Amino acid sequence: MFIRILIGILLSATSVVAQVAPAYVSSAEASSHLVQQFEPTIPPLAKAARVGGIVKLQITISASGDVMSTKVLSGHPMLVSSAIEAAKKWKYKPFQKDGKPVEVTTNVELNFPGGMSEKESEVRHKFFPLEDECRKLINKGQYVDAEAKCKEAVEISNQLPKEIILERSGARSALANSIYLQGRYTEAIPIYEDALKLDQGYRKPNDADLASDYWNLGRAYAMTGAFNKADGLYTTAVSTFEAAIVDLPDMKDNYSRRLKRCLNEYAQLKVAEGQNDAATELKNKAAGL
Repeated sequence: MFIRILIGILLSATSVVAQVAPAYVSSAEASSHLVQQFEPTIPPLAKAARVGGIVKLQITISASGDVMSTKVLSGHPMLVSSAIEAAKKWKYKPFQKDGKPVEVTTNVELNFPGGMSEKESEVRHKFFPLEDECRKLINKGQYVDAEAKCKEAVEISNQLPKEIILERSGARSALANSIYLQGRYTEAIPIYEDALKLDQGYRKPNDADLASDYWNLGRAYAMTGAFNKADGLYTTAVSTFEAAIVDLPDMKDNYSRRLKRCLNEYAQLKVAEGQNDAATELKNKAAGL
């Protein structure tokens, strides 16, 4: 008897829910009632990671036309919160049934532009493991093997969109390093120059990584005996490091260590040029960091 009564209660509750559940309206019909729409804001992290695409929500619209609740159907996790926040601000002309305002549910899509294409995603999937292996081999001193992996990384990076700079410049710098460390300085120079050219058009003038580009190229020129070219590049590297320290004081320790090494190398170049006083000045400057 108890079980029959319990089943009866459950069936009765289900019937009540069915009676009060909001009616579903098509996306097209809902759109025709939309009177106020807010576009979603791309979260900074998603923007930096170039995450875009569509977030699909099921929304419940009150009798007065306000969005009461949302349910995520699909979409990138980085974008969901922003999509919900935007959708809750939307306003609809009230829906009616039998001449009376009623609640309804519908599905909506919010588009976040700027995401990477499927092709770019595939290229990146191939690129990053290659670049990582390239750098690991350099760190292990396996420069010949590193060169092969770095060349592959550069070739893959060329398939990325032109506006993707850091991956392309970084792969070139790594390749040039693997060649330089084998003593093939002349071969490394044009690759370092390509990396520098890419970064000059993208990085800020006070970027420490841009300073490293100048430094790498200056070192390679110095090893080929082109002291005049090397001198100018070392000068620019030093001033860029100094500007980077002023711009990002939180990175002072890291940048100062790099600047100190650059100054000591520059001092060696000055000795090779017969400018001993200038060399001493640079060494003292490095010692003071």
